[in-house]
Amino acid sequence: MERESVNWSGGYMIYVGIDIAKKKFDYCIINSEMNLIKRGILINNNYGFSEFLKIIKNYRNIKIGMESTSIYHVNLYNYLIENSRSAIILNSLETKLLKSSRIRKNKTDKIDAEAIAKYIIIRKNNIITMDKNTENTYTNLKEYVYTYIRINRKITMAKNQLIVDMDLLYPGLTAVANVNSKYFMEIISNIDQIIENNYKIKYISDSKHSEIRNILINSNTNNAVKYDIDINIETLELLNKQLMKTKNIIEDEYNSMDSKIKTIPGIGTITGSIILSSIGDINRFDSIIKLRAYSGMDPVVKQSGDYNITSKISKRGNPLIRYALYLSTVSAIRFNPVIKRYYTRKKNDGMKGNKLLIACSNKLLNIIYSVLKNNKDFEDPLNNIN
Repeated sequence: MERESVNWSGGYMIYVGIDIAKKKFDYCIINSEMNLIKRGILINNNYGFSEFLKIIKNYRNIKIGMESTSIYHVNLYNYLIENSRSAIILNSLETKLLKSSRIRKNKTDKIDAEAIAKYIIIRKNNIITMDKNTENTYTNLKEYVYTYIRINRKITMAKNQLIVDMDLLYPGLTAVANVNSKYFMEIISNIDQIIENNYKIKYISDSKHSEIRNILINSNTNNAVKYDIDINIETLELLNKQLMKTKNIIEDEYNSMDSKIKTIPGIGTITGSIILSSIGDINRFDSIIKLRAYSGMDPVVKQSGDYNITSKISKRGNPLIRYALYLSTVSAIRFNPVIKRYYTRKKNDGMKGNKLLIACSNKLLNIIYSVLKNNKDFEDPLNNIN
């Protein structure tokens, strides 16, 4: 039963769960004994935010939690920060188990808000918090990184459609000339000249040029597909310009930051930007175990009788960190002396394939954690041996 709104600030700890949608958000206020104090629904705009602030203003000992729901939580979160109220951002995977454990399988935002509040109590010693003074350190970088990722995805979609069109019009061409090769755009921009033998494709052999020319000569006729190819070429040209512009902005942001992650061999500007903007303040993580879990690099352990079997990583955390870690690990195996030795040792022990790459990624994540946590440059331990 809902209690009247009274000042519970005294010695009590108050917990607020917020479930946010596009147009509104549900909130639920409970005490440490999980007794309901108040719940309600407000509009997801500045008016709703100010009304929410009025509701919680009497509570001093308060913890607020909300799920990271696409972009819908961002405005409320920033509003709370600006008004000296900190909040905990939870990955939806963190609260999913509690929500799904209800005996009655009804699902409402009101119930979800209560589940979030209860989750903060149950997991209060293991939640990765967002400190109000440090969370916005990489806000701009994070937004530019998201833009960069979105443009990259659009480029992939445009390329995939281009491959479909090219296979319809010029069967066999994409098998000979990879769409990601540096001469592919040169081919489709000079098709008529190549057919008429008035243009030589750069960077390829004469035999391959002849093979491509024969494919173009024996092409199908479909004006609609040709039009779609032209549209996709224009789209790719625009997207590539936008990607380069965004990359330059990210480089400027990254270069202006004083972060020791730059000293780690194998981590470049883009991968470093993704990792930094995803992690935020390293002090949110009081152990490497939490950072692994946040990154989805923690192992999945299956128990059967007296045996514990570690099969694979959970992949439940931030996918962007895993993406950046993968790219960085591939580079670090070549250029980072610590990772290079680790890779060689594990490979000689019989580890191979994806399991070997994951092991190296976790080793690199350990290095990232140590460097950021201690705020010290990367050093190869062997260099300190006399």
